[in-house]
Amino acid sequence: MLLDNFRAKLRNSLQVWRDAGIINDVQYQQITQYQANLEKTVQNRNAKTVIFLASILIVTGAITFIAAIQQVLTREIKVLLLLSLLAATNITGFYLWQQPIKAQLKGKPVFRKYILGKSLLILSALLLGVNLSVIAQLFHINQANYELLLMWGAGVTLMAYSYEEQTLAIFGLVIVLVCYLIFSNELPYLNNNVNWIVIILQHMPLLLWVVFVPLAIWCKSRICFILTAIAFTLTLLFNIKPLQYLNTTNNFSWLAAFAFILPPALLWSYDDLLFPKVSKRYFQRVARNLALACLCIFFYILGFNHHWQAPDLILSYIKPVNVSLNNAASIDIAFLSVIAVTQWLFLLQQKFNWKNLVILSWIVICGLAPFFNYLYIDIPDVPVILFNAMNILFCLLLIRHAMQKRERKEFWGGVLMLTLLVLTRMYEYQTDLLFGSLVLTFCGLVVIGTGTWFESRIR
Repeated sequence: MLLDNFRAKLRNSLQVWRDAGIINDVQYQQITQYQANLEKTVQNRNAKTVIFLASILIVTGAITFIAAIQQVLTREIKVLLLLSLLAATNITGFYLWQQPIKAQLKGKPVFRKYILGKSLLILSALLLGVNLSVIAQLFHINQANYELLLMWGAGVTLMAYSYEEQTLAIFGLVIVLVCYLIFSNELPYLNNNVNWIVIILQHMPLLLWVVFVPLAIWCKSRICFILTAIAFTLTLLFNIKPLQYLNTTNNFSWLAAFAFILPPALLWSYDDLLFPKVSKRYFQRVARNLALACLCIFFYILGFNHHWQAPDLILSYIKPVNVSLNNAASIDIAFLSVIAVTQWLFLLQQKFNWKNLVILSWIVICGLAPFFNYLYIDIPDVPVILFNAMNILFCLLLIRHAMQKRERKEFWGGVLMLTLLVLTRMYEYQTDLLFGSLVLTFCGLVVIGTGTWFESRIR
């Protein structure tokens, strides 16, 4: 309502300004056209919201309808109705979705049919999950929840590849991740019941990198790429549990090394040009920012003293003496290492950049973390000192780069990360209250002072 009143007042003010000679006719037409585009954007957003809510109501109505006629119709007729609804929604959505695209290619204006068609495609993706669930129930197919979710996610992902739709790509990724979480909770109770779906879910990090990274490029979806990179890193760490190898009582420290090496190595060396029929770097900058964030988080986690004092109790439910080789993780590491080496060879063949060597050295330091306990050094807590120093250096370099480029996000990210590092280390070592209060006060004053100085400088 406020925006509508503002646009109405602006429209009246424009006429007054034109009559008074404050703006000429050309400026009046430009502002009017810009305002019309804004109104069209708002209308499209409202239409998307209405259609999304209507899609939810339609799916709910379909489920309720099936429940109501469950005792009346045979299961064959029920399946036929469900498949007919799915096919009709998909075909109608595709027809309405492609018409505006063809019109745009011919230079004609884009119609709202595109929004309706896109919404129907999303509705068909929802109905696909409903169909799988109902058919499994009607025919008494004994399938676990994660198996149905994986088949649903595979179908939605295939739709995203077919239509090059960002929304479907993100939806398929979310379904697959929910499937992985459910599978992880049920994994201890499978009792060696291995099938092809279990094998696929055990190789989730490799699946994410091989399937969803190209999908993000295909759909040109920055959100899908970021979510895929984060999910890839978390699933790889969860599969390997690298902190349980930070001791000298097992023979698989190299697994932890690859867990710390692969995410930043793959993300920093990522290049869109390695993919066929891609002539533009869409996500290289985003991937490198994620690689830097990954290194900073690794430095922060490895800087905690208790990881090196009692590693068998941290992020692991297995004592070091019982740690065994994870075959699925080993296969993922092998394939991902080949991809990482290929990307780095392509990167180093380009123009020399000292930043690549610095990042590579930081990655190597993270990879050497599991082997520090093999070194007999007289200085205690060497890994703790090293990784805290690396974290401080990283934050300072980030702040320095932000000051040179006048980037607010980088500056405040470095300041907040440095402040978090100081506070967590203070509470970790259980300092007294007086010293803690002095540190908190000092950190607050430094943040206020540096922030005020930086904001006044970039204006």
